[in-house]
Amino acid sequence: MSESTAPKFQMKQFVGVVIAVLLMLFFQFACPVPEGLERTAMSAVGILACCIVLWVTEAVPFIVTVVLIYFLIPITNVIPVADVYNAASLQVPIYCLFVFTVSGAVMATPIPMRIANLALKVAGNSPTKLVIAFTMATAFLSMFISDLAAAAIFIGIGLTIVEANGGIKGQSGLAKALTLAVGAAAAIGGIGTPLGNSLNMLSIAMVGQYMGVTVTFLNWCIICAPLAMVGAFLAALYITRVFKLEPINDDAIKVVSDKVAGFGKMSAHEIKVLVWFIIAFGLNMASTWVPAINSMLVCFLFTFIAYIPGVSLLTKEQFHKSIAWEIIMMIIGVSLVSSGLVSTGVATWFVNTVLAGATAWPFLVVIFVMCFITFILHIAIPVGPPCCSVAVPLLCALAALTGVNPAIIAAIGGIYGGVTTVLPIDSIQMICYERGWITMAEWVKKGWVSTFILVVVGTFYLPAITALLGY
Repeated sequence: MSESTAPKFQMKQFVGVVIAVLLMLFFQFACPVPEGLERTAMSAVGILACCIVLWVTEAVPFIVTVVLIYFLIPITNVIPVADVYNAASLQVPIYCLFVFTVSGAVMATPIPMRIANLALKVAGNSPTKLVIAFTMATAFLSMFISDLAAAAIFIGIGLTIVEANGGIKGQSGLAKALTLAVGAAAAIGGIGTPLGNSLNMLSIAMVGQYMGVTVTFLNWCIICAPLAMVGAFLAALYITRVFKLEPINDDAIKVVSDKVAGFGKMSAHEIKVLVWFIIAFGLNMASTWVPAINSMLVCFLFTFIAYIPGVSLLTKEQFHKSIAWEIIMMIIGVSLVSSGLVSTGVATWFVNTVLAGATAWPFLVVIFVMCFITFILHIAIPVGPPCCSVAVPLLCALAALTGVNPAIIAAIGGIYGGVTTVLPIDSIQMICYERGWITMAEWVKKGWVSTFILVVVGTFYLPAITALLGY
């Protein structure tokens, strides 16, 4: 390898590795063991801390860190070797394959542009309506495809309008509003269906494993889809009030509408994609009432069908481009870490020690604290699966102490483990922030409110809707 092509020394990554190793050694050998726990509990915490540092600093590729878990867990005796290699469930990865296939198939068609064209028609040249329309369209689309893809589509179109309108970076209030609103909507919309974000299925699976309660596909949609749309709308409403939106001239709208409106009638391929998805989604819904319909099998079957010659919803190249293998591997790995936190008693010990007074709290205060803990964890752990893997065991332990029903725990893990607008370090927010139309100071000052609104609404809404569903 020549000097010009050799990787350069990266101090951040080097420091990340050193810190990760030191944390691992500290918890493994030097950390005091609290009364009631064993050294293996500290080892589990050490592995989690080590992996979080490696993920956050990107010291090594995500997948390499995940594989590291499979060596550290048995070496430190957190979980026996035989159990480690039997513990990784295929359920969530199979759902992920289907979700990424749906996203790839939809993105290969003009369907997203048709949705954008509809949003433009609704908005006209009103800047307030444009922000709200793009927010709601992004939220709706992200219920069914990758949140990143939904954000990329609408921030691209929105900022094209701003540029055609003569907007100046650092000055355009419309650009700042669209940047915050689209990022928030993509994350919030992803909570709407189990297929909207891999975290939803991860949270459902973890609650089923630790609390023995299954949240069905339909019930998740009933619980979370209204919250997603209301949360997105309130975020848009807030954002349009805190930025001064400049008027949009008709020519700017025409420049973009001409690009997204020239697709004519729906093609046979688009119809095929929609029929394929509607049948798969409908069967997943039907699994709520018909136990013989296995939701995981449905997702795998329709993933397979998507590539059958004659159906061919995706090419081989599009398939490889749409599948986020790092996320799938990470979910498998963090599930194992989560099992270690539960099996060694760390989660129960933490709740009994730090939140021992929770039994005396009013019920809504308990729910608010659960939402808020997960919300804060996602700021510290900006990658969704690790955040969820830490939050859900703690929430399950707190639920055992306070009697909160498992469906609320599943929803909180998926919602607030996947949504944060406090800092643009989450990948969904970063794809909007990196366009350069808003400063970090403005984001920090105004971005957090969208997620906090969702925390407050969820505190009152989740207990009511889950009780209505009989949980």
